[in-house]
Amino acid sequence: MQPYEILFTVFLTTTIILLLVAGVVITLFITGRQRVGLDVKMSQMQVDYQRELRSVQNEVQEQVLSNVGRELHDNIGQLLTVMHVQMEQKKMMQPETEAALNPLHEILTHVIKEVRYLGRSLNSELLEQTGLLKTLDLEVTRLQHIPSLNVTWIHDETEPKLSRDQRLMIFRIFQEIVNNSLKHSEASNMRISFTGKDSLSLSVEDDGIGFNSTEMLQSAAGSGLKNIMKRAVLANLSCEIVAEIGKGCIFTLKNVD
Repeated sequence: MQPYEILFTVFLTTTIILLLVAGVVITLFITGRQRVGLDVKMSQMQVDYQRELRSVQNEVQEQVLSNVGRELHDNIGQLLTVMHVQMEQKKMMQPETEAALNPLHEILTHVIKEVRYLGRSLNSELLEQTGLLKTLDLEVTRLQHIPSLNVTWIHDETEPKLSRDQRLMIFRIFQEIVNNSLKHSEASNMRISFTGKDSLSLSVEDDGIGFNSTEMLQSAAGSGLKNIMKRAVLANLSCEIVAEIGKGCIFTLKNVD
C-alpha cells in the first residue's frame, strides 16, 4: 500500500470516528435537554395542579363561609331581633321589669351587632359589593368592640386595583392573622395600616408575647402561619413576618412586582 493510501485511510478512519463521537455527543445533548425540558414541564404541571387544587378548596371554603354568613344574618339575626322586640314590648307592658331587663337588653343589643359583623365578614359577596378597604373597615370596627384590645386603624382611603381572587385572599389572610393574634399573642394593642394608592401594603402589628417565626414555621404548631404563607403565594403577594419573643410581631402583605 502506498504512503498516500495509508494517510488517506488514517484520515478517513479518524474522520469517521470523530463523526461518530460527535453524533453520540449531540444525541446525549439533545436527550439531556429533552429530559430537562420534561422535568421542567412536570414541575410546572405539579405547581399548576397544586394551585388548581388550592383554588378549588378555597372556592368550596368560601361557599361554606358565605352560607354560614347568610344563615347568621337571615335566620339567627332575625331571631335575635324578634327577642329584642319582645323584650321592648315586655318593658312597655310591665314597666316594673325595666330595671331587671335593661342589662339583658344591653347584652342582646351587643350580640345582635356582633352577629351582623360576623355574618358580613364570613360572606364574600360583601367583599365584591363594597371592596377590600370597606370590608377591612367593617372588620376593624368589630375588633374595636373588644374591650381588652386597643385597635389603631390607619389607611389612605384608596381601594387598590386587584383581582377578585386577590381581594378575597388578602381579606382571609388578614382575618387569620388577626384571629391568631387574638388567640395566642395576649396583646393589648394592635395597629393595622393599609395603603392602596400605588401598590397594596397591609400591615398588622401587635405588642403581644411574640414568637420565633423560623421555629414556628418548621413545627407542627405553625400550621396557621404556613397557611398564611401559602395563601399569599397563591395571591401573588409577599408576606413578611417580623417577630421576636417578648416583643410582639408584625405581618406585612405587599404586591409582588
